[in-house]
Amino acid sequence: MRQFRKLFDAHLKSTFREKQVWFWAVFYPVLLLVIFLMIFGGSDAKESNFTAKVVAVSEQQAPISTQLLTVLQSIPALEWKNKQPVSRAQAEEWVKKKDIDAAIVLPTDDISKPMELIINKEKQNSALTQAMNSIVSGALQKVSQGDAPQKPQYSIQTNFISSGSAKLKYVDFLLTGLIALSISQAGLFGMIMLVEMRRNGLLKRLMLSPVNMKLFGLSNMMVRFILSAIQAVLLTLIGILFYHASVDINVIAFLLVFIVGTISFSAIGFMISSLSKTPDSYFGFANLFSFVMMFLSGIFFDSSSLPSYIKPISNILPLTYFANGIRDGMVYGLGVMHSALWIDLGVLAAWGLAAFVIGSRFYKWKG
Repeated sequence: MRQFRKLFDAHLKSTFREKQVWFWAVFYPVLLLVIFLMIFGGSDAKESNFTAKVVAVSEQQAPISTQLLTVLQSIPALEWKNKQPVSRAQAEEWVKKKDIDAAIVLPTDDISKPMELIINKEKQNSALTQAMNSIVSGALQKVSQGDAPQKPQYSIQTNFISSGSAKLKYVDFLLTGLIALSISQAGLFGMIMLVEMRRNGLLKRLMLSPVNMKLFGLSNMMVRFILSAIQAVLLTLIGILFYHASVDINVIAFLLVFIVGTISFSAIGFMISSLSKTPDSYFGFANLFSFVMMFLSGIFFDSSSLPSYIKPISNILPLTYFANGIRDGMVYGLGVMHSALWIDLGVLAAWGLAAFVIGSRFYKWKG
């Protein structure tokens, strides 16, 4: 324990002695959080070409609803999960589970009652919301072309629902995504010291000393945990205090994802160090991997809105499952009995194990 404490102190001091560590590990994710919350937190999504998986809900048989459904089903951008209208309860369940992008509640004969769009809250600031409003509005205009000009028009109301608390907002989605991103980057970029120590011959000398190499690795991992915990707490406090984020933490589930994710991304960082001969090549690999995950893992927007040819890439990235796990344990309050949590943990563990095996195989401990 004495040797472990000394090694831990040495790792801790060497890590936080560098000013760049403070910037990239602590202030950089805070800066990202503030910038993206300012951009996306209250901004309107821009309309873009897209495809959406939808379903119709018919609460009352009416001529207008039949005509509108016919027009909507002729629009190529809409992919229908079910050609026939389903119950509202069924549609809402599919929206919450993200089996569909939106549910269209067909209008009734009561013109004073607005027509509804039901969309998952995680897609609230995505292009989906505005695009669906535009498509449905255009279809309504087409159906009512034969009506008298003075006849009142139906209004469209968008309702956002979630499998979690009714208080959940896009801010909560973005906050948890940035927490997962910051922890992953701490692991990816935190193993640069192994490249430097190998190049300088320090590892070789360390292996010849009485130092226990297992304790050397364990103490380094403890520093990673502390750094990740600081990031998670700091970003959460900023999200709650300044952006009124909502959290519903299941402590056990969150800790499991936090621990497995931190270890897995540290293992990936170790793998990158094993394939890098210089610090420049290390940062090249780490930056490439980080930026691919940043935009394809559902950090800033829901990954289900990605084009179909990109989704398979998103589905194999470790950050996708880490972000989902952080959200499930921190925002949705899902416990350890939920199958989605164990899928996230399983994929993260598989990535961590594979990365560690590859790193152990190719890392030249003796330089």
